[in-house]
Amino acid sequence: MQKKIKGLVFVLIAVLVISIVLFKFVSNDTAATVNIEKPKMTATMPMVGNMAASHSFSSGPIDAKVTVVEYFDPECESCAAVAPYIEKEMEYYKGKVRWVFRYMTYHKNSATAVKVLEAARKQNLFLEVQHILFQSQKVWGEKQEPTESEILKVVSQVPKINMAKIKSDMNDPATAEIIAKDATEGAQGGVTGTPTFFVNGMILDQLDLDLLIKKINEGL
Repeated sequence: MQKKIKGLVFVLIAVLVISIVLFKFVSNDTAATVNIEKPKMTATMPMVGNMAASHSFSSGPIDAKVTVVEYFDPECESCAAVAPYIEKEMEYYKGKVRWVFRYMTYHKNSATAVKVLEAARKQNLFLEVQHILFQSQKVWGEKQEPTESEILKVVSQVPKINMAKIKSDMNDPATAEIIAKDATEGAQGGVTGTPTFFVNGMILDQLDLDLLIKKINEGL
């Protein structure tokens, strides 16, 4: 009888010890899960709720009531087609609206064009180079072979541009990071083609310039 009691006591003690060990294991595992840090965005490239980012070229007051973000591809025909209208609206809403340009490089030569744009940006010639790239898109775009030389030839027509510096700055590794970040955040934001516009963070689900103007006016 005493042996049975001792055996039962031994079993109870064993169960108690195992329970304590399991409790500590689960508790530690839960604590580890709770304390896991979420991935942080690169400090130099924060994105805000209106889909703008500090690394993107922008024109207009940073504290404007309305921020328009355009995702574009330099080699996109539709982007080139709407560009003259966007330029006119930028002038019309000058001082009232902030315009931000981000990239989606869908075409073969788009990344090279973006490298040139980012290099031109360092000379405060982003809009001028964007304009001439769209205007001369048929010269350098829609080709299967790399057209860096054609792009550079077109861009060399921009007044006061320093082509030696353009060629040097094109190799800045930060540009590849910008392209990748824009692609990721664009996809997360619902961008499936170009051009795609956001007005104060709200995506326009169709390319409708009248709707774009309407949304801008509503925000002012």
